[in-house]
Amino acid sequence: MSNLSVARLVLGLRSTAQSLGIIGRDTGIFAHHGIALQIIREETAGPAGARYLISGESDLGEFGAVPVIQAVLEGADPVIVFAAEQVSALYVFGTRDTLTPALLAGQDIGVLSAMGQTGFSVKQLLEQWGLQDQVRLVELGTYPKIYAELQAGRIAAGILTADYGIAGTATHGFTMLADVGTALQFQGPVVATTRRLIDKKPEVVQRIVDAYVETIRTFKQAPDIVVPILQHHLGFVDEKQARAIQAFYSQRFQDVPHASPTGLARILASMPNVPAGVDLSGVIDHRFVDHALSLPHAG
Repeated sequence: MSNLSVARLVLGLRSTAQSLGIIGRDTGIFAHHGIALQIIREETAGPAGARYLISGESDLGEFGAVPVIQAVLEGADPVIVFAAEQVSALYVFGTRDTLTPALLAGQDIGVLSAMGQTGFSVKQLLEQWGLQDQVRLVELGTYPKIYAELQAGRIAAGILTADYGIAGTATHGFTMLADVGTALQFQGPVVATTRRLIDKKPEVVQRIVDAYVETIRTFKQAPDIVVPILQHHLGFVDEKQARAIQAFYSQRFQDVPHASPTGLARILASMPNVPAGVDLSGVIDHRFVDHALSLPHAG
C-alpha cells in the first residue's frame, strides 16, 4: 500500500449508478492503477457528499449533479471528471394502488433529501403535474429506506433508481409514475473532484479516471465478476435480479463517459434566483477521460 496514492471517496447513494468506485476497488482495478481507494462515507446523499468534497475531507465523490451546481453557485470549485450516464435512470414509483400521478394529491413522496437531486427533480415533476402544493416530500436519506417505506405502504410514492425499481416492480407490484431522466433530461450522477486537487496532483486524478474507465469496461464485459459485488453492495437483490440490473446498466453506461453540458445547463435553468451570467464552462473537465480512452489498453 505504501507505493499507492491514497484517494478518499465519498458515495452519495447505495445504487448501481454509484457503484463503480466500489467495483473498481473490489476487483483491484484502482490498485492496478496505483490508487489506494478508501471509501470514507457511504449513503451521505448528494448535498452532504458535496460538502465533504469541498471541505477537503474527501478527494472525490460519486453523487448527483445538482449538488455540484449548488456548490458552484456558492463559490466552490467542484469539477466533474467522469459520468457513467448523461441522464439518470431515475423513476418515481407508486404503490400497486397508486396508478396515476393524480392519485398523489394529499399523499407523501419519499425522497433522499429535499435539496438534493431527488428532491429537486420531484419538485419539478410536481409542478408539471399541478401538484406542487398538494404533495408532501418526506426526506428518508437512503434508497433502502424509500424502498422499505414504499413496500410497507407508508408513503404513496418514492423516487428510486432502476435497480430498486426492477426488484420492486417484480416483487411488490410497484407502479412507475414517471421516468425522471427522460422527463427532465438532467445530468445524472457524476464523479467529481476539485480544481485544487487537479492543480496539485493532476497525475493522481488521471490515474483515478483511468481506473474508472477500466471499471466501466469491466462492468459491461464481465457480469460474472460484477454481479456478486453488486449483490453485496445493494444488499436487497438475489442473483437473478442482480443480473437483470447489470444487463440494464450495461446498456446505459457510456463507452465515452463524458458529462453533458446540456444536462447541467438544464439543471441550472430550473433553479430559482440564479444570478445572471453564471459560467459552467469550468465545471466539466474531459481531458482525463479522453486521455484514458487514448491508451492502447482502452479499446
